Amino acid sequence: MLAAGAFNSPQLLMCSGIGPTVHLQAHGIDVLHDAPEVGQNLIDHVDFTINKRVSSIEPTGFSVRGIARMVPQFVTFMRHGRGMLSSNVAEAGGFLKSKPTLARPDLQLHFCAALVDDHNRHMHWGHGYSLHVCVLRFSRGTVTLASADAREAPVIDPRFFSDARDLDLLEEGVQMARRILDAPSLALCGGRELYTRPGQTDEQLRQTIAGHADTIYHPVATCRMGGDARSVVDPQLRVRGVAGLRIVDASVMPTLIGGNTNSPTVMIGERAADLIAASRREPQAVELPGAAAPTASAV
Repeated sequence: MLAAGAFNSPQLLMCSGIGPTVHLQAHGIDVLHDAPEVGQNLIDHVDFTINKRVSSIEPTGFSVRGIARMVPQFVTFMRHGRGMLSSNVAEAGGFLKSKPTLARPDLQLHFCAALVDDHNRHMHWGHGYSLHVCVLRFSRGTVTLASADAREAPVIDPRFFSDARDLDLLEEGVQMARRILDAPSLALCGGRELYTRPGQTDEQLRQTIAGHADTIYHPVATCRMGGDARSVVDPQLRVRGVAGLRIVDASVMPTLIGGNTNSPTVMIGERAADLIAASRREPQAVELPGAAAPTASAV
């Protein structure tokens, strides 16, 4: 069983000789099974965040007053498990339709009670809050090998904005998010946006979005499941072309769901456990003297 995720599962398959023939041969890997779609079809949620700095120290942040306020909060958390430090920071979320005629939402929101910039790799002095906007479908990318050494990170190219709808939807989503931030309850907080400005032209806003957009960490589909011969795994999660191997992670999703991928991935694991348990309950072929050896089947 392989469960290394949407990036490392295809990498391990390719390093083991299961993948696109030309790509494997280019890295000097003997081809065990030609599987052209291993590492293809990568799809993820591209995300843009409106960061708003405020003068209040109520949101989580870094300042002299904020740090002084955090000391008793730390004590409260350690003693009672309550208070500001018990927050997961991402306090609210929601789904939006960019057009009312759509059958299902195509945008997702995550609201954070802190200035979260580049997943907190870029820290800011002061306080504020953030509203993430992410596109739920469209652009597809690839995972390929940097070398035949599985210890070396693969080459990940999500190809965000290769489908023009990504940028169009993010622009629309930012405008919708601003209307939420302009609602009276949040407008009372005041503040200013870090990278965007309400007065920007559409083209300026698109350039800002393209320059700061990032992943929301929901990659899937690099070992696509399907009933067709080109799919990497069959509907029972068995890797095509080899015996005794199943993939059990988000890489088998044929496409991306319109939301977070944690729960569906847990369900894939539970379903795989049922499939494996059922296969072990099936009667096993008994080899008789002089008979041909039974054919191996995936467990």
